[in-house]
Amino acid sequence: MIKTHNAQRTTHNANGFTLIETLLVIVVLAICLAPLCILVVNVVQKNSLSQAQATATGLAEAEMERVTSLRFSTVNDAAQAPFSNPFSSYSYEIAVDYVDANDLNTPVVGPTDYKRAQVKVSNAIIGSLTLTSLAANDW
Repeated sequence: MIKTHNAQRTTHNANGFTLIETLLVIVVLAICLAPLCILVVNVVQKNSLSQAQATATGLAEAEMERVTSLRFSTVNDAAQAPFSNPFSSYSYEIAVDYVDANDLNTPVVGPTDYKRAQVKVSNAIIGSLTLTSLAANDW
């Protein structure tokens, strides 16, 4: 009796991924996700800058309100000093100059009826921000 062997092809289960397919997917995902990661980093950096600017503006406005609520005779310079917690990374400085009624932007020597007060708030992220206001002697 002669036995014949039928050459049967073996079929592989097509339910899984091969190593090549898996590596190809990883490479495609890495190429697609790299720009997205760069975008996220840029957005986070700009958000922290905006938050620091908004905080500095609020602190400067509050300090300017305090300065403008003082009597004319007590509005004076203040050396650089830090804000209290939780804003200790911010500092402020107040510069007060007498100005003439005809030119409110140029400091003059001697007492006049007008003072220009500048509140400068500084921080490592934003640098500095300055608000300017005028005080008048209301007798």
